[in-house]
Amino acid sequence: MKTTISKKNNPLKVFRANNQLNKCFTILLTITFLNLTISCSYYNVKDIASSPEEIANQIKDFNAIQGYAIIHSGEHIWHLDKLILNEDDKTISGVTQLLQEEHKSKKQRASKRVHRYKKQKQQPFNELHFNLTPNILPNFGEEVTIPFSDIASLSINDKNSGRSVLNVIVGTIGIIVATSLIYAALKSSCPFIYVKNGDEFIFTGELYPGVITANLERNDYLSLPNLQLNNNEYSIRITNELKEIQHTDLVQLMVAEHPENIVVLLDKNGLPHSFSSIVPPKNVLVDNLNNDIKTSLKKDNISYLFNTDIEYPKNTRHIEFEFEKPALAAQAKLLVTVKNSMWLDYIFGKFNEQFGTYYQKFQKDQQSLPKEKNLKWINEQNIPLSVYLKTMNGWELIDRINTVGPMASRDIVIPIDVEHIVTDKLEIKLESGFMFWEVDYVGIDFSENTPIKLHNLTPHLALDQNYKDVTKLLTNADQKYFVQPNIGDEVTVTFKINKPSSKLKQSYFLKNKGYYNYIRDYKGKPNFNKLKLFREAGAFTEFSKLEYEALMDYDNQFDVALSN
Repeated sequence: MKTTISKKNNPLKVFRANNQLNKCFTILLTITFLNLTISCSYYNVKDIASSPEEIANQIKDFNAIQGYAIIHSGEHIWHLDKLILNEDDKTISGVTQLLQEEHKSKKQRASKRVHRYKKQKQQPFNELHFNLTPNILPNFGEEVTIPFSDIASLSINDKNSGRSVLNVIVGTIGIIVATSLIYAALKSSCPFIYVKNGDEFIFTGELYPGVITANLERNDYLSLPNLQLNNNEYSIRITNELKEIQHTDLVQLMVAEHPENIVVLLDKNGLPHSFSSIVPPKNVLVDNLNNDIKTSLKKDNISYLFNTDIEYPKNTRHIEFEFEKPALAAQAKLLVTVKNSMWLDYIFGKFNEQFGTYYQKFQKDQQSLPKEKNLKWINEQNIPLSVYLKTMNGWELIDRINTVGPMASRDIVIPIDVEHIVTDKLEIKLESGFMFWEVDYVGIDFSENTPIKLHNLTPHLALDQNYKDVTKLLTNADQKYFVQPNIGDEVTVTFKINKPSSKLKQSYFLKNKGYYNYIRDYKGKPNFNKLKLFREAGAFTEFSKLEYEALMDYDNQFDVALSN
């Protein structure tokens, strides 16, 4: 039976053939994506009252929070200021005023669709909307009295999140498809990996993410949850689908045998950790402000984005999580589900563009720099996701999570020694540069690690797209690389494995090592004066924020042009 990769109609071909189209779609997609997911949020219109009793109760509650009353009367929409409720006469009264800008909606309010608003410019959640039966033309600045009998209904704007937001995105020019397909054609990335599941290969993630020079090589451990056994064999496929040259030194399948009722993850050193009792956070602060804890409770692609407007000296953003700590706990295992943002990929491309025709030499020179120098720059620019623990001495850096790529989320485990934490709470801080990461889920486990049997499998057979046997190139970390220089290059790797014990579950991880180089043909002279600024700590983070603001300003001008 023929096995296919689950991308039957490859949408990348048309974009690969047309560089100008690539640039146009890059701008359009970036603006659309940011507009939908970052600068904007969503709400639904919710009807809340129609009977006189309900109207009176809602107005009492509304006045208590000093809300903003909006009257809808035929084609006229206006603000009713200084709202007074008269329950005896069953009337409301107030002073007619023009709507303030932050309360104007660009589109007609409707209960059957989701509405988008810009958080910096609009305030829809303190509004109470009165829908009137008669058509009243207001004389602004004058008092008006409205009987309950003229009020058809009351409605509010109800905050929308989760699946409703996804429905909006899907409905807005198919942005989910555009993001996952068009953007994939234009982005920079590492090798894509697919795992065999039945009769097709399923996309699972990216190998050695962020390792763009040979001197940055490190072991990477990728969980393979969808891997399925077929005739005592497991198969994966590694592909080059973008403009880069990929050098893979090693792939090994790591098999963890463990009881059925636990989850196993490998840390960045390849050590196994078991999860049997994950505790959610008790409180969450985003840049020192209270935040909705629900974002961290589910793996649902509703994420913390490190994108608040609060200014910090380094232009970093942070999230603090507070957990209840058992009295006798000595060890903890932090679990985060994360990925890099598409914005990080975009902004790193904008940074590389500054080199112009000098880029090829710059990239070549980077290969021979000391590893420590490259890592120092990466850390000083706040590109990793830094993990801090609050102690008696303040925040202490525990670890840095290396980039994982924007195409698929990863579950990351961070072991933490908590024996010296004497209070009943444990506080963790995640910090990164402006909009570099997305954090989808956070939990912690204080249970002791269950003994786990771990063993490695080397490739049994590796065949490239021309059916050439390249097994020896992937078996050992010996810098004898399997090279994929072209879009369309791929290799299918098969591992032989014994059937697991009936009492043990098996979890699989791909140990991988390698690096990749971009293929770029930037035009223009290098902007050395601007590039020198990036030697300073935090300069790339500052660049990210400034480019975002410039793009949002362009987006605002675009909105104005469309409205004229």
